[in-house]
This record gives sequence, structure tokens and C-alpha cells, in this order.
Amino acid sequence: MKLPALHARLLADVLAIGSPYPLVITGGYAVQAHELLSRPSQDLDVATESPAPMDEIVRTLTDGLTARGWHIQVIEIAPLSARLNATDLRPESGDTCEVDILKEVFSRPVAASAYGPVLAEEDVVGTKVRALAERGLARDALDVFAASRRWTTTDLEDFGRRHARDRFDLESLQSRLTGLAWIDDAEFEAYGASPELIDDLLSWAQEWADDLGRQLLREEHMGE
Repeated sequence: MKLPALHARLLADVLAIGSPYPLVITGGYAVQAHELLSRPSQDLDVATESPAPMDEIVRTLTDGLTARGWHIQVIEIAPLSARLNATDLRPESGDTCEVDILKEVFSRPVAASAYGPVLAEEDVVGTKVRALAERGLARDALDVFAASRRWTTTDLEDFGRRHARDRFDLESLQSRLTGLAWIDDAEFEAYGASPELIDDLLSWAQEWADDLGRQLLREEHMGE
């Protein structure tokens, strides 16, 4: 796990300021920390299981980061998530990084990394399966495909179910898996995927989608 200097500095500040909640690393850097996949990450994701209101957490981070030389723009705040842009005000920098704060279920103890506490592997994978079912981006597919080398599809579905915001919809997951074939290869290549890896991923996704189709058909027949 290796972060660019800007991300490393910002993450250290976010974790320190957010320690009352506390915050842990999730997202792409958590995928790296658990050695599932090494891919570029453009933003920082942190998670908490604190019952504190999200606007309180955002206010604490905004005040603390501003005091440490960051300009903070609050993009959005919702009950279970928030998004900020943090700009380094040092003259030699001026770079900006997005920070996502997420309320998550911590089903396992957090792990340790050189950069701070990390959401447990099963929980990280669960959030990635949820993301795949909800939005189906190339990076979501790459992360879940990497996890499939350690976990069965049944495991992946269980992890996704734990982290679903509402009902975990297998039909949506099946649709997203099928839809990966329509994503331009360049979107996968932007994260370092080779043509061979893309082919393997799409074959895996179709097999999983076919299996989900059989599951859904059985459930439909059982409900008749």
C-alpha cells in the first residue's frame, strides 16, 4: 500500500481529526492494504460506525482540516455519507483531493496498516459488492473480481448483503454484472488492467450473472 504524498498527508490529518468517532480507511486504499489489488485511487474514503450525526462529523473535519492548512468545500451531506473536497493551501501544492466519509457496519475488528486503521477485509469486500450492485463502475468490478480469488461468490453475496443500505437486490447485481460487457476497455485499463485480465473478469462476471439467474428462477418457483 503506497499513497502519493498529498493523499498520505491528508489521510493522516483526517484520521487524527476524526479520532473521536473514530475513522478508518476504506475504499481503494483499503483494497490495497489487504493486498487484494494494487490500482490507482483518485480519492480518500474513510468509514465510521459512530452514531454521531454526519453533519457533526463533517463540521469537526472541516474545522480541523482548515486549521491545518486545507481549504474545505463540502459537496454533500447525507445521513450515511458525506463528500468533501480538500485543497492544499501550501504555495508549492494547491492540489485537491476528494474525501468520502461513510457510515458502515463493522462486522470484524479493524486491521492495521502503515497509514492507520483499515476496515476489515470482509467488510471492505462487502462495501465493494454493494458498490458493484448499485453503480457497476469499472473499479468496482476490478475490486470484486480480485476478491473472488479469495472468496466464493456465495461469500461475496453474503458480504454485500451485510453492507446493503436497504435490501440487497440480487437482480440489480445480476444486471450490473451483465452490463460490465458494455463498459469500454479503456475504463478498466485506466486502473492498470491488461486485456487478458479484462477478458477473465468479463468471463467471471457472466458466469456469476448466470448463476444468479438460476438462483432467482429457483426462488421464483419456490414462491409460486
